Amino acid sequence: MSFSKTIQPVATPLSFHIHTFENFDNPVYYLGVIGLRIIDIFMVLLGFFFTVLGIIGIFGTLPGFFYTGYLFYAYCRNKFNDRSLIKVIEKGTRPKVEILDDKLFSRPIIVDYLKNILQPDSDQSFYYVVCGEHGSGKTTLFRIASSEVGRGVVYVDVPSRVEDFGKGFGKALNFAFEERISFTQQLTRKLVDTNGNSNEPVWWRALKAFKRGAKEYKAKYNKPAVIVCDNVSRLVHKNPEVLDILQDDAKDNADEHIYIAVFICSEGAVLRMKSRSSWSRAKNPPMEICDLSEEESIKYMTEIHKITEKAGELYQLVGGRILELKSVANDLSSKQFIEDIREKILLKAYNKLYSAKILKNQKHHEAGKRVIDALLRSKEINIEEFRELFANEEKYDDALEANVFSFHPSRNTVSFQSQSIEYYIRENYDAFADLVSLSSNYASTSK
Repeated sequence: MSFSKTIQPVATPLSFHIHTFENFDNPVYYLGVIGLRIIDIFMVLLGFFFTVLGIIGIFGTLPGFFYTGYLFYAYCRNKFNDRSLIKVIEKGTRPKVEILDDKLFSRPIIVDYLKNILQPDSDQSFYYVVCGEHGSGKTTLFRIASSEVGRGVVYVDVPSRVEDFGKGFGKALNFAFEERISFTQQLTRKLVDTNGNSNEPVWWRALKAFKRGAKEYKAKYNKPAVIVCDNVSRLVHKNPEVLDILQDDAKDNADEHIYIAVFICSEGAVLRMKSRSSWSRAKNPPMEICDLSEEESIKYMTEIHKITEKAGELYQLVGGRILELKSVANDLSSKQFIEDIREKILLKAYNKLYSAKILKNQKHHEAGKRVIDALLRSKEINIEEFRELFANEEKYDDALEANVFSFHPSRNTVSFQSQSIEYYIRENYDAFADLVSLSSNYASTSK
């Protein structure tokens, strides 16, 4: 006897997924199918939404990576520049002396004085102006002193092409003109200016960099750094505003003991600098690099150029101006006759007098005669007397710019610009025959 029981399938509300013929008549089945389709569509839409959101997120993070990259780049560059500037100032730029040792005439007293200038005290509150005529040797002397002092001294030369001053300044600092800039400035520069250029003048950017380095140097060594600006007279005619800003900044930083500036120039530039309020922090009187004395000149000719027989005669022609002594010494060494050298010197002096419009029938002849008369009497006259003698003239400084007369800031006087100018006047006294001083005394000495 067997016991068996037939089990019949039982339909429940949740069995809509079982495809039996009975399901087709069950409305719950259709509701379930519709629900599944809705869920499928929702999941697809949700997946699409998150996909789009992910793509947007990726692109949205790119600016962040971009910003972070440039921020890191700016940080690294600023740190690199700061370290480089400090190293340059610590070591000093040590400019080369472009004269062979056997052709270099030693002036140890002046060099020692300049070295003292280049090593200021921690609380020094004034800057220096050092002047001298072209060819007096001031650049060579400062290069020697700067090189020997080394630490803390940055030497910058204003080139003949003044537009390159900023590049020369940056080169002296080993500075690539990538100054300290903020992240916003970094981004703006890259977005607006693809060349990475700044609207600020290059020389100003270099000066700001030097000041940053000078602050670090002062904090480390408790003494101000020194910047030597040579040939600043070139700025007077082509870009005087730059010289004004440099002078003002020198005054401000002397007040704050951050750095000490030394300006090397001709006497004419001093007149402009003295007229400005920032002159109040200049060391007075300005130092003047003078010509060699007669004894030094003879020594220079004999030791450097091996000229003994004609040394005194050459000195009478050109005086103690090293550049002119070198020129006439080279002429004599090249077998030129002393008479030919003399004629060349006189012609050069004539051209200067002509440029100053002091010769007969020229605009400044009468005023020039008055000044010449005074100088033949006393060698030097006060600058105020010089101005008075040029009364009613358009510009009394025309004669100074033409290198006929020379201003001496250390004494506030005016003299003949060179020995050769005075020599020409004495040799050609007939052109100034109505002067009292050009009497038989000068006539006899010129024959």
